Amino acid sequence: MNLPLDFNSAEPWTRIVKIALTIAAVYAIAVVGLFVKGNFPGGAVLLVFGLAFYAVLRRARRVAMGAAGRLTASAVTAHPVRVWGVSLNVPSGEVTIDRFSAVGLAEHIVVDRPVGIPKNSGIVQLLGRPGTPNIEVMIDDIDTARGFAEELSATLNLELQSVAVPGTDDSALHHLKRNKARQASTHRASPSRLGCLN
Repeated sequence: MNLPLDFNSAEPWTRIVKIALTIAAVYAIAVVGLFVKGNFPGGAVLLVFGLAFYAVLRRARRVAMGAAGRLTASAVTAHPVRVWGVSLNVPSGEVTIDRFSAVGLAEHIVVDRPVGIPKNSGIVQLLGRPGTPNIEVMIDDIDTARGFAEELSATLNLELQSVAVPGTDDSALHHLKRNKARQASTHRASPSRLGCLN
């Protein structure tokens, strides 16, 4: 892998925020228009729904929205990302590579995939040590992301780890292991329960 590398995993979130802000602007114009025309009941109803939408947007801003910056062999520099004056929830600043413990690969599994939807997606992160945030450097289909993660791991001499998708409490692999353990426990317990019935 050739370094330095410019990355922008916040790009999908940039598009999402632009769409949300456009909807909010159109909605605000509609509310003002109703009040100007004297339709106060209609304007009040739209205003209530608008406030609810705004509350949802405020909560969404707490979600990690990727990162943008430059990766070198010695450090990562991440910079703020703004969309029409709105700051995205991304890390910013410069961190040396020794502040990261591993390269993380998270697989987002699409269970019910409609026709035309790409395969499972992969998220590649630099996993920060305590006090250092994770830096999301790439999002792509899982095969591309896995190859990128392997190259990045070798280039930076960091361990490659399978991690949970950001925003979840565990990885799909761990969920599968827990389900299998639960099933095995149920099968082992079945004879004892039958014995009690006898």
